Amino acid sequence: MTPRPTPAPASTARETAPPPARAPRPMVVALMGLPGAGKSVVARALEDQLGLRRVDRDAIRQAMFPKCSYTFVEKRAAFRGVLLALEMNCLLGHSSVIDGCTFSRRQDLMRVDQVVRANGFHSVAIHLDCPSDVARARIAADIAANVHLARDRTPDIVGDVLARFETPPPGTLCIDATLPAIDVCRLAVESIAAMSRRGYTPVPVSRAATGTRDEGDPASAAEDESVGD
Repeated sequence: MTPRPTPAPASTARETAPPPARAPRPMVVALMGLPGAGKSVVARALEDQLGLRRVDRDAIRQAMFPKCSYTFVEKRAAFRGVLLALEMNCLLGHSSVIDGCTFSRRQDLMRVDQVVRANGFHSVAIHLDCPSDVARARIAADIAANVHLARDRTPDIVGDVLARFETPPPGTLCIDATLPAIDVCRLAVESIAAMSRRGYTPVPVSRAATGTRDEGDPASAAEDESVGD
């Protein structure tokens, strides 16, 4: 009688499939700060290194108004163009970074938050904290080099923006904008990359802090008055 082969012992180790890779968390990054704080430099770094789509209010305004007078109406129209671009990027599944806005008023951040949350995205605010004297010196250098689209961007505008600049909302990531540009960009890129990988739930901008009407009302005063400055 031929002996039957001894069956191989069952493995005691439970085989498990590797966890699925987590898709990057979709988000919209709003860069806050005085003119001259370095928002455009950081926006380009996030675009180049993380693939975020850069939505530039200055470029939108230039396209809409080639002979721009920099009036409130022109600024408001350009900001609405920013919101529309953000909405389209969200619908296409692309994360964005907003350039060309100071976001000195919380109501402007609130408008962004409304648009992106309605499309399943989250907004993240980064405040580039820059002293006014440094901002003025940088703007003066940009004027001398003729490197900026906005012709109303002069050293004097820093004081105007600073006078109305509200405290950034809770949850805002603050970066010292006096650091070398390479370090500022590195901190911003690393922070956004980490938030995207692990998931992040920012604190929504408070409606009460802005004094505006219902966030869900498309005809609210916040929408009518938002310009991004």
